[in-house]
Amino acid sequence: MKRIISSAVLLCALAFVEAPAFLWFSQPVEKLAGKKIVFLGDSITQGGGYISFASYYLNRLYPRKNFDIYPLGLSSETLSGLSETNHAGGKFPRPCLFERLGRLLERTKPDVVFACYGINDGIYQPLDDGRFTAFKNGVNKLIAQCQAAGVKNILLITPPIYDATTPPGGFNYDGVMTAYAAWELTLKMPGVQVIDLHTAMRKARDARTEVFSRDHIHPGDEGHLLMARTILAALGAQVPEEQLAIIQADPLFKQADVLRRHRSTHWMQHIGYTREKTVTPQPLGDTEAESAILQEKMDELRRQK
Repeated sequence: MKRIISSAVLLCALAFVEAPAFLWFSQPVEKLAGKKIVFLGDSITQGGGYISFASYYLNRLYPRKNFDIYPLGLSSETLSGLSETNHAGGKFPRPCLFERLGRLLERTKPDVVFACYGINDGIYQPLDDGRFTAFKNGVNKLIAQCQAAGVKNILLITPPIYDATTPPGGFNYDGVMTAYAAWELTLKMPGVQVIDLHTAMRKARDARTEVFSRDHIHPGDEGHLLMARTILAALGAQVPEEQLAIIQADPLFKQADVLRRHRSTHWMQHIGYTREKTVTPQPLGDTEAESAILQEKMDELRRQK
């Protein structure tokens, strides 16, 4: 019996010693509390629905915790730096995150970064070694620059599905996204966790007849809710099953959405970016004072829950 107990203790001790830092987020989602959290991504992240849903549930499920969220996605953006020659009708190339990432990290000083890229990085073309390599290099560059700036935890969200049905043997861009997601899931680095949105979204889509994304790319509200639920579940949150309309009618959700939109608009202008035009960095002004007022309204609502 002593030998069995000793072996069990030894195994537990070895598991503890060998547990890599990238399992930090296997701990409860409360670990996000009190941290400055930045969300990066393309138009899906700039649209921000999933961030509003995530903020709503964090504030509702953890009413005594504070979550400091900065939604900073930019439409059309990539990590790869690639662009179609006729993007936006040839008016401008796709922006690349690295044009603004240095300023963003310097000005926000985040503790935690969520990043959801990939859907634009394959340029809606078949899987290609050059494009795939550019995406991989972009992901690794994102991680390196964030960690160099002091970001403690990076959460890569695999790309959403390309929501289209094609005839057998036809090209479906979702296969490219599947490959990109599979590669991201192989990453094992200290301070990095990969949340597999793509597989969860594919499974959910296959179980229904209605699309999540009418234009194949941008999820509607149901898709954004699925994204938020998948992210929070990966972080250990117990998110209840609820109808979309009930959530959206909740004053707490509405307030979370107002705060998300406010911060996104003003912080994007404060950091500056280049897309169809160059937006030079603007003073932040009273953005955070107003954010504090909006947060206090949220606090009042969640204390009533």
